[in-house]
Amino acid sequence: MFRFAISFVLGCMLLLNLPQLPELPWHWLLLPILGLIYFPKTRLTSGLLLGIVWAGYHAQHNLAERLPESLAGQDITITGQIADIPRYNDRSLRFLFLPDQSSNIDSLPEKLRLSWYRPFPETALRSGQRWQFTVRLKPPHGSINWQGFDYESWLFQQNIGATGYIRPKDEKQLLSSAPTYDINTLRHHIKQAIDNTLQDSPQRGLVHGLTIGLRDHISQDQWETLRLTGTSHLLAISGLHIGLVATLGFFLCRWLWSRRTKNLLHHPATTVGAIGSIIFAVFYAALAGFSLPSQRAMIMITTVAVAILLRHRFATRDIYGISLFLVVAYNPLSVLSAGFWLSFSAVGLIIYTLHHRFPSPKWPWARIHLLIAVGLTPLLLLFFSQTSLIAPLANLIAVPLVSVIIVPLLLLAICCLALLPPLGNILLHLADKLLSWLWLFLDQLAALPHAAWFSSPPAPIYWLSITLGMLLLLAPRGVPARYLGIIGLLPLWLISTTTPTAGSFNFTLLDVGQGLAAVIQTEHHTLIFDTGDKFSDQFNAGDAMVLPYLQAQGINKIDLLIISHADSDHSGGATAIKTQMTVTHTLHSPSDPSGSHFCQAGQSWQWDGVNFQILHPSAKSEGSDNNQSCVLKISAQGGSVLLTGDIEQAAEKTLLTRNRQHLASDILVVPHHGSKTSSSPDFIQQVNPQYVLFPTGYRNRFHHPAKQVVARYQHPNRTLLNTAETGAIQFSISENGIIPPLLARQDTGKLWLEIK
Repeated sequence: MFRFAISFVLGCMLLLNLPQLPELPWHWLLLPILGLIYFPKTRLTSGLLLGIVWAGYHAQHNLAERLPESLAGQDITITGQIADIPRYNDRSLRFLFLPDQSSNIDSLPEKLRLSWYRPFPETALRSGQRWQFTVRLKPPHGSINWQGFDYESWLFQQNIGATGYIRPKDEKQLLSSAPTYDINTLRHHIKQAIDNTLQDSPQRGLVHGLTIGLRDHISQDQWETLRLTGTSHLLAISGLHIGLVATLGFFLCRWLWSRRTKNLLHHPATTVGAIGSIIFAVFYAALAGFSLPSQRAMIMITTVAVAILLRHRFATRDIYGISLFLVVAYNPLSVLSAGFWLSFSAVGLIIYTLHHRFPSPKWPWARIHLLIAVGLTPLLLLFFSQTSLIAPLANLIAVPLVSVIIVPLLLLAICCLALLPPLGNILLHLADKLLSWLWLFLDQLAALPHAAWFSSPPAPIYWLSITLGMLLLLAPRGVPARYLGIIGLLPLWLISTTTPTAGSFNFTLLDVGQGLAAVIQTEHHTLIFDTGDKFSDQFNAGDAMVLPYLQAQGINKIDLLIISHADSDHSGGATAIKTQMTVTHTLHSPSDPSGSHFCQAGQSWQWDGVNFQILHPSAKSEGSDNNQSCVLKISAQGGSVLLTGDIEQAAEKTLLTRNRQHLASDILVVPHHGSKTSSSPDFIQQVNPQYVLFPTGYRNRFHHPAKQVVARYQHPNRTLLNTAETGAIQFSISENGIIPPLLARQDTGKLWLEIK
């Protein structure tokens, strides 16, 4: 079973890594392949083919569920049901919505993700309520960069066919209340009880994560501490917690059943314990909203419990294989998530390193954390370009404290809140105090120098070498030459990104939605121009898009950060970047009250044979914040780039008057995202760019770029590129000229990415 499961997963991976989905009758192809499973000699081949066809069937279904462009941007009235607990932040609340399929609207997806912007409704939204909304929808779309969170992939995995928002001035009608007895109703009541008891506690978001799987109120600083200490997996309902709760259920039910001797004549205590473990695991997974990690853990636990119920001795690797197969068969798109690989790899490493080891290893608990931290390094570098060096120590303390003491304490508190509220409140405060002590410890560890190791993602051939080397090193004693596995790990120290040579530079315009963030790299220096937006207290472009790109490029220091002006879509990610990376110097617009050093026309410097000039604003410049944006020109022998912030036609006129001779550039990042108030004909004529870049969000509310502005830039010798359509755009400017740009949406080549 183990080998069949591996071949099935491999088939799913092969299909989902295709750039385009073949048009095939996937459901009909299943029948002959299922017949091949019967024959032992063709079982592995049939597993591979079954994975390809099964993943193809699900991918085709999810792609077909996408909102058609004909409905995008229209106001449509829909009725349906809220499908999860609404998540609030400082700007909006978001929730999943299941529209009625009996609606007169054709081709409406079966699952939507809706936002309700301030002012929030007077009636509290709850899962299970039925509403009528007027909404404006768009097909699934996310920012596409070479690194960082892929929102579009997440929507594809969740089968969310459209995102949108509720129109503020149109009628909204509550059609029916939430059901009284429903798991999400229970989760809502638990959340309210926690909020009432721990309203002012910094650990409230952590308690939400450990009890009902909601992580909305975990702050960015807390996530950073968890990331640096390698303990992110603990502060949610993870597979580890569900496993421990299931174990508690097993021993508790077995003990209770065995208290009465006559019970044992009917059913063995072990059988009742196995049933109890399933019940406890399902209940705790339900509290997490049956998230993908909880589903994986629940299926694995159920597999083990069923083996006990059948009184059949399965080999450990077969139980592992059955669990792996069932999880992927239930949702083949789960192989796209980092969580899937990390959770199954962690369990696999435990089996590989501790099973059938004689003599039994001393200090197995400590050994497990060390081996998992070391063994998962290739995957952590592949997915996140980093790994925590202090994770073994942090988990050695945090895992038993959270999983053995805090989680059971919180579950007991939840039960007591319904029966004995005063006792439930006392237990919640006790768990909160334990979490605060744990946090002091984790903060101290995270503050250590070199707490995490950052590296560029290894190339596939290197990643294979690293994985094989790691497996050889972790092999049992007695395996010949296992220490030669160190040779396989050499790429970890040899991985390096290609940096420009002297006189050359790389220019990357990141896709940060409706905002701006650009990275300029010379041979030995890095400049960041703007940092994208801050979307909420928990999410900003600096954390989600800029930093992952920098870390993947092996950049650990920023020589100069320029914030063109104070608008959030240009400066929102600055705090996160300054917090997590060394920034030597920062320049702000003179209109930015938070700045201490300002851009001023006439400032210039040279790095590695590349020239940098600030062209605007001057010391006497006046006008709006937009018109006092910093304007930067980068030039080398092979080409030049002009970054203009949000200047409008008044500032363009000033530039034409004072710096006309310096405006001509090969690459232009258009002023103010292509708004109607910018890009005057005279300015365009003077710059005369070969490449015109529009940094805009997909179907943004400002309708940037304006059609008339795009028309002004149209020219047979110009290439117009829009990040909303291309994703991130990367240029290499060498002494020989400008190499045609890499476009992330095309270069990534994933079947769920719609190429505009």
